[in-house]
Amino acid sequence: MDTSRRAAVAAVAGVVLAAGLVSVGPAHAAEPCTLYVSASGSDDNDGTSPNSAWATLERARDHIRLNGLNKDMQADLGVCLRGGRHTRTATFTLSEADSGSNGFKVVYRAFPRETPIIDGGKAVGDWNQVADRPYVVADVPESAGYADYFRQLYVGGRRAQLAMGKGIVGTGFFDEASIPNPPANPDRPARSYDGVEFPAAGIPAYTNVSDIRLLHVAVGFKIDYFPVVDISASGADKRVRLAQPHFQARLNRDDGSSLNYNHTFYVLNAFEELDSPGEWYLNRETNKLYYYPRPGEDVDQAGAYVPVVETLVNVAGSSPSAKASAIAFDGITFEHGNWLLPRDRFIGGTQAEAQYADDPFEDPNYDGYGGEVPGQIKLTNTKGITFTNNTVRKMGSGGLQLLTGAEDVTVTGNLFYNLTAAGVIAGRWMDVHVDDSERTRNVTISNNVVTDTGDDFFPATGISLMNTYNVAVTHNLVYDTAYMGVHQRKAEEYSLLDEVDGIGKTTISHNEVYNATSKVSWGVHDSGAIYTFGTWPGSVISHNYTHHTTSVSNYYSDNQSHQTRWDYNVGLSGRFDFSPRYRDPLSVYSSHNYTDFADNRLSGAIYDGDGKPHVVTDGAWPAEAQTIMKEAGLEPGYAGLRWKVPRENLADHSTVSQRSAWDSGLGKLWDGVTETGEAGSNVNESWVQFDLGADYKRFAFTLQQDNCCTWMTTHWKVQRWSASQDAWIDIMPYQAINTAAPVVYRPPADVATTNIRLYVRNSNQNGRIGVQEFSATGVRK
Repeated sequence: MDTSRRAAVAAVAGVVLAAGLVSVGPAHAAEPCTLYVSASGSDDNDGTSPNSAWATLERARDHIRLNGLNKDMQADLGVCLRGGRHTRTATFTLSEADSGSNGFKVVYRAFPRETPIIDGGKAVGDWNQVADRPYVVADVPESAGYADYFRQLYVGGRRAQLAMGKGIVGTGFFDEASIPNPPANPDRPARSYDGVEFPAAGIPAYTNVSDIRLLHVAVGFKIDYFPVVDISASGADKRVRLAQPHFQARLNRDDGSSLNYNHTFYVLNAFEELDSPGEWYLNRETNKLYYYPRPGEDVDQAGAYVPVVETLVNVAGSSPSAKASAIAFDGITFEHGNWLLPRDRFIGGTQAEAQYADDPFEDPNYDGYGGEVPGQIKLTNTKGITFTNNTVRKMGSGGLQLLTGAEDVTVTGNLFYNLTAAGVIAGRWMDVHVDDSERTRNVTISNNVVTDTGDDFFPATGISLMNTYNVAVTHNLVYDTAYMGVHQRKAEEYSLLDEVDGIGKTTISHNEVYNATSKVSWGVHDSGAIYTFGTWPGSVISHNYTHHTTSVSNYYSDNQSHQTRWDYNVGLSGRFDFSPRYRDPLSVYSSHNYTDFADNRLSGAIYDGDGKPHVVTDGAWPAEAQTIMKEAGLEPGYAGLRWKVPRENLADHSTVSQRSAWDSGLGKLWDGVTETGEAGSNVNESWVQFDLGADYKRFAFTLQQDNCCTWMTTHWKVQRWSASQDAWIDIMPYQAINTAAPVVYRPPADVATTNIRLYVRNSNQNGRIGVQEFSATGVRK
């Protein structure tokens, strides 16, 4: 081994040893409460007992400031939030004036055994049935406290689908001569256009055009949401004019490979597309909200919310030398944060949470990106912040965001789910050249559950790092993400920045990641469950277990990877992808990896130790691989978090345990995507089995058959496993299906089971079966 390589390996080995010291155990006993806040309290109270609580967080914060309670502290100071909904109308802000002292923290935490909710949304009530229509309507005026723009509606805790048309392909771009064009990219062929032409039959006579968005999906990861300005006729076509300068800025990206008229587009938030259960539409001109209830759903009884406040909590010191420090959040639920930027401009052209700039020529990194999707809890110029045992859910953007100057942050034991973007976003795209005091650094992200991201933002990841230093991502459970599970990318592809205030030294270890890239059925791919891009010297990716990833790659070392190690990882049903676009000389090392995927891409790594990834056949995983799989994910003290995330569909992709005669489309069926993908079989009866992980009861089953052809499924039934009888027992007998609409079955008896089987059949001797969607809901016993 030459001297330079030995030094690189030794440096990386040091990171592995350090990583072993990063993981933390369960939280210690809660701090005593000193001050109290209650949703039913009053700011005229003294706030010193549960029965004399204040009404607002601001009252508690200001009391601490005015009385100097956070100066010369001798113990942690607990601000306890009583259970209930603490509705916000503005961001809660903390600064360096609110810091702890003497090694003690100011802790905003849940009152023991209660669940406080910091809520940035507003309930929607007084729904009325629209005459002769299947949907209901409610008023959401600004005068009543609603936001003038939002992209989410939550009904019964579930994110509803914005009304959407079926995919259409354009016939060409067009240029309006009367509209001045923003500058084109001088380094690429001229492409100055104002919109896309479509066949007229694909574009109905839409009303309220200004509220429509055009979703564009192409080349695997460049997903765009364009505001529509106008729709006009042009011969046999219709012209959809898109807002400038955003459309032109996006065109500047390249010569057409990532945005062209012959890609697939979808119309969003058009009244005329409100045609399926679970869809909604907002008319901003009339301040009316429409919703098409799901089968058997009573909207008023289920409860409906829309987001209002953008950024629920903002902790920010005034400068890198005046940081907000020693502050903690523990046991609090945060929900219903808004994101207003898409109201006025397009979002897209992204790499995960990195957003394309308004004017890419002004971007100092010269690659088109100029920011990132925001989080709802923001840390800027902070030190020693801990975020533990919290729940962050139902957000219009991301979860926790560590921005410029956030250092020594601990993020442990939290739930992040039902989010538009990543649960944790660490670092800023624009911070590639900041100095030591401004770098996002020294961060521990451990034993969290991150799931269900990106239903309305297809490039969303689970945990996303940009230009960070010394971040440990360990023992997390990440699943059902639209794009990557764990993602890191450096802004400048070719720069190194390996000094102490540089970028790198990431530890990604002992994580379980599954059903990442769940939007692959929409064409979202070119990714990996665990992915890294650019030079991150001293980084280690080890002891991770990825499985049931819906794109091809489980582990992806992409462009300009440099001085990293990939060791002791297991990938089920996906490949190792070590890109040949590595930094020269090659310094990516790999050993002791396992996969059951034969077609791996391996030219971008040096295989020391035991050589290239071991390809396992017939499920014969060796003992070392089994140990990696067993020890990945949540540590024992946090294992219970796995079951605390509500599961909208018990029969999702992750619970498929066995099947009979289904084709390869099965992975697209159970991921919750509607109107795309299907599973089928050439035989006339097939079954698929789901392991729910625990006993459930009070079931409801919904099946939607494929509407392709008359020879598809005509009957379905569900069975349960009875351990006492050692047999599969019918929950329901075979039921005929005479519609392409969703069909719901609720068992008349309250049965409980851990395993269910869906059977589908076609009575024709040569018939086939095909299913669009199947879901099961229930209550854990």
